[in-house]
Amino acid sequence: MQFRFSTALLGLVSATAVSGQFQELQQEGPFALKVKGQASNSSINGYLKWYNLGGLTNPTFISYEPNAYPTVSDSSYQWYFNYTGFVQYREHEVGFLVVNPTANTTTPSPYRGQVMDMTYQSNSNVGVPLLGLGTNSYFDVGFDDDNKAFNTKEFDDGAYVPGVQPEYDDDLGYYHWAVCWQFSGMYQQTLSWITYGTPHNPTCELVDLVRVTL
Repeated sequence: MQFRFSTALLGLVSATAVSGQFQELQQEGPFALKVKGQASNSSINGYLKWYNLGGLTNPTFISYEPNAYPTVSDSSYQWYFNYTGFVQYREHEVGFLVVNPTANTTTPSPYRGQVMDMTYQSNSNVGVPLLGLGTNSYFDVGFDDDNKAFNTKEFDDGAYVPGVQPEYDDDLGYYHWAVCWQFSGMYQQTLSWITYGTPHNPTCELVDLVRVTL
């Protein structure tokens, strides 16, 4: 890891990058996001598609589509990866996922497009991603050598001690993606994130989230 800022500082770097004080945001894409079940008997093998309800542009929802291939001409299968170049995990860039890159749905915002963030219910350890929530928050994402998406954090609260400043850890990478039946605009299978342990939602299947060239 060359540099590792906290999530808050990444947002600050991203914001100041636009003003020219730091390197501007880099963008890769478009690409498709393939989801493949980790279990040998899993039927999950398809792609992620984003959509709006009733003509609304904010927030935007994500659905799992059990297609053998993404529809290349359909922009709702197109994803982008934005990063600053100042944050890496094991020499892989860390940034965030974006769709609809010509839109700006956050006010104020240094970002173009609709950024993926994770939402949670108080009675579950399963998060649901939405796009373009109208805030400057986002879910940290990077891609490893196999183009598998991961999330990374700086601290492990399982090691916290009362009154003792926690130690920074640069080796906390996670692959907790799942496809679950969720209320995501409608009741359907969608991308999800397991914060820790066994999913509270019994419909969840652990998956690999893989970047695929269109």
